[in-house]
Amino acid sequence: MATARAVALQALVELDRGRASRLRAALDAAGLEGREQALANELAHGVLRRERLLDHVLEGLAERGLPRDPRLRLVLRLGAYQLLFVGGMPAHAAVNETVRLIKGNRGFANAVLRQIARRIELRVADPTAATTELPLSPTRTLLLPKPLPEDLAARLAIEHSLPDFLVSRWRQQFGDDALPGITAAASTVPDVYLRVSAAGSRDQLLAALAAAGVSAERALHPRLLRWTGGESPFGTEAFRLGLFAVQDPTALAAAEAVPCGPGDRVVDLCAAPGTKTGVLAERVRPGGTVFAADPDARRRERIAENVQRLGLREVVRIVADADLPTDVDAVLADVPCSNSGVLARRVEVRRRLEPGTFPELAALQLTILERAAGLVRPGGHVVYSTCSIDREENEAVVARLLETAAGRGFELLTQATTLPQAGHHDGGFVAVLRRGLSGGSPEG
Repeated sequence: MATARAVALQALVELDRGRASRLRAALDAAGLEGREQALANELAHGVLRRERLLDHVLEGLAERGLPRDPRLRLVLRLGAYQLLFVGGMPAHAAVNETVRLIKGNRGFANAVLRQIARRIELRVADPTAATTELPLSPTRTLLLPKPLPEDLAARLAIEHSLPDFLVSRWRQQFGDDALPGITAAASTVPDVYLRVSAAGSRDQLLAALAAAGVSAERALHPRLLRWTGGESPFGTEAFRLGLFAVQDPTALAAAEAVPCGPGDRVVDLCAAPGTKTGVLAERVRPGGTVFAADPDARRRERIAENVQRLGLREVVRIVADADLPTDVDAVLADVPCSNSGVLARRVEVRRRLEPGTFPELAALQLTILERAAGLVRPGGHVVYSTCSIDREENEAVVARLLETAAGRGFELLTQATTLPQAGHHDGGFVAVLRRGLSGGSPEG
């Protein structure tokens, strides 16, 4: 049977060769279960999340630079990640078991990884040595073989494995004070939050999960638990019975921003996989309807699966874009975006982001928002949300809508960006607009 390390390496190879677009699909295909599956997920996603930093460390130890052989390069990253970021893993296991994954160059790989292990000291990092020491935890510090840049943005881009242009963009938009927090959130393993279904309570769910060996704790939001360890909650009876859904606090806030109540007709315009649809459906009961739309038939199937599991079939109608109703009470337009607020979760995205990504997405987002504006009744609301923190995708798109024919009948009530915070929540943006009672249609 394949080991977690072997599966993680193969998934990274598949992604590197363009045979897979997402790590999750490549990992799931291996058929691991339980703790081995969890370890494979952590290793593969962790290597990609920390790729640029790992390469920086390895370049400082490999006299001739990183090896050209892609598999050997990935093995080095995999071993380095375990040594630096997997708590409690013995160094000999990280080195020996990883080196066994290759046939040639074992001596080279072994020597490089053991050099990394010798550079880890059990002490607090010196805060005045930000370019030469890397804090791995409150009690572990790496003596960097190659210094980091003095410039704050350039240093944080390498430390948190982000494109230089993106960190510079954040610096321009949010300033130096916010930069360390935003970049740290992008490289930290994100928490998993469980939203309690309206029919149950947090205490009941806590008890059910504890009985199944799942450790969880109450989060700040009264409907959220944070998964802290033990068994996976997704193999439990509580999950099969629809007692909870996975949802970060920032995503939940976007769904809760939609002004709606019992009896209302609401459109979820980009609904897949249906997590926000579930929140809306619970709020329009009794007598209301949520029209959950997505242009992709396979993604609509995912909505149907979630709606079925959560027991919301009588409230939700899953429709193609062409079948959307008009004159509804509210529309949620949770649009496709750069995912710049959730880079810790969408680890593959940082490889794809380019400066041109943002204007291209903004044009698509405006089109979707104009579509949303045409569906809502006079006096109704449109909520625009993204899991991006970039102003070109957020405030700028809303401002452009209000300048167009489709948006002239609307007023902006609120808009806010939530910056990602490691250990607390993702980043995102929400704007609430209201269509006026007079002045004809939004297009008029």
